[in-house]
Amino acid sequence: MSAEKIIEQIKKDAQKKVKEILIEAEKQAKNLSNDSRQEAEEKAEKVLSDGRKQSEKLRKILVSKADQDTKKEIMNAREKIIEECFIKAHHKLSTLSEKEYKETVAFLMRDGSKKLGGECTVIISRDADKKIAENMGLKVTGNVESSGGIILQSNDGRVTLDHTFDGILKREKDKIRIMVGKLLFSKDAE
Repeated sequence: MSAEKIIEQIKKDAQKKVKEILIEAEKQAKNLSNDSRQEAEEKAEKVLSDGRKQSEKLRKILVSKADQDTKKEIMNAREKIIEECFIKAHHKLSTLSEKEYKETVAFLMRDGSKKLGGECTVIISRDADKKIAENMGLKVTGNVESSGGIILQSNDGRVTLDHTFDGILKREKDKIRIMVGKLLFSKDAE
């Protein structure tokens, strides 16, 4: 074989080898490109998935806060209505007709006197209370600042019963609040 043929054969073999290397390089480049694309798609999907999870979590937090705020507003509105009921009840007690007032105070004096064993004195809030106490044989020992009602004290001073309208409302406020709440809002609870 001549040198030219050998050189020619070497060139052909070299070109063939170059083509094989180029084909292999292209395959590897495609594989790398596909791998990179797949990896990028996976990362993008993970970012989207994480974003969806975070937005759902944030949505739940915001909905929960909105629910809490709404419940708080409803409770505040109910409390305001109940307080208005107390104000109206206090006003109603303060403006009882003379007959209703005297009957109410007489009942409170009988009740208190009975609880104290009949041995007691009365502290009045209105002039009408004095006459009622005297008619019941109870001694009046002073005046109290109140919209109505009386305070009874045992003769030894150890026990005091606050039967003023203010005292009764204050003492019974929690029970009355529950009753008023049930009356006004029982349909809302269902």
